[in-house]
Amino acid sequence: MSLKISFLGHATVLIESNGVTLLTDPVLSNRIFWLKRQSPLPINPGDLPPLSAILISHAHYDHLDLPSFKYIPSRVPVIVPPELKKLVSKTLKNPVMELKTGETFSVAKDLTVKAFPVAHYGFRILPFRYTKCNGYLINLNGHKIFFPGDTAYRSDFKELTSEGIDMALMPIGCYQPEWFMKKRHISPAEAIQIFEEIEAKQMIPIHWGTFQLSTEPLNEPIEWLERLVAEKGIAKKVQILKPGESFQM
Repeated sequence: MSLKISFLGHATVLIESNGVTLLTDPVLSNRIFWLKRQSPLPINPGDLPPLSAILISHAHYDHLDLPSFKYIPSRVPVIVPPELKKLVSKTLKNPVMELKTGETFSVAKDLTVKAFPVAHYGFRILPFRYTKCNGYLINLNGHKIFFPGDTAYRSDFKELTSEGIDMALMPIGCYQPEWFMKKRHISPAEAIQIFEEIEAKQMIPIHWGTFQLSTEPLNEPIEWLERLVAEKGIAKKVQILKPGESFQM
């Protein structure tokens, strides 16, 4: 069965196969606090297809945007890392499932989600508290997709080689200043390194060009990635999508 992946900006990705639909880290707002969206949302949020589940990687506001859930029916289950269920359930009526590292949740007959450890952290304010993070290994109709959310480099990502990953949704932005971001985010070069180490068939870069979250220029991550792809001759493996564009496999 075919797999369609649509990049909606930042870490928001719509994944579809045979009527089963998953949305990652939905940020459908024009602002997050004082941070204005730098590229327009490519869809009308009201036109989202029926959703099978929502994946939340961590609590940071550019990944868990609670106002965006006004566009998401309350019947849609939301999968979150440990320590987030209580927070999310205070605002949303959706069923919420916490997944610990290594746990798998069967959303539907043809959709399972497994939590995988990443090198990042989440937090919320009022009250201020740190929370845990998840990466996810998605199995949708036999297609295996890796969605790490935000992460620094981890050598144990290599363990995913045995999973036979078809698509890696790799974050590439928010890496400067390096002294602060190195332990929290990956650069385009590190994203390619992880992609190659896990031996995924395809990669789509995410987490770039939408919000000015760090000190590197807004478009530097994708320009750096384009140079790396050209140097390595891997253009057929790395699908660079503008917000609103899709890739089908």
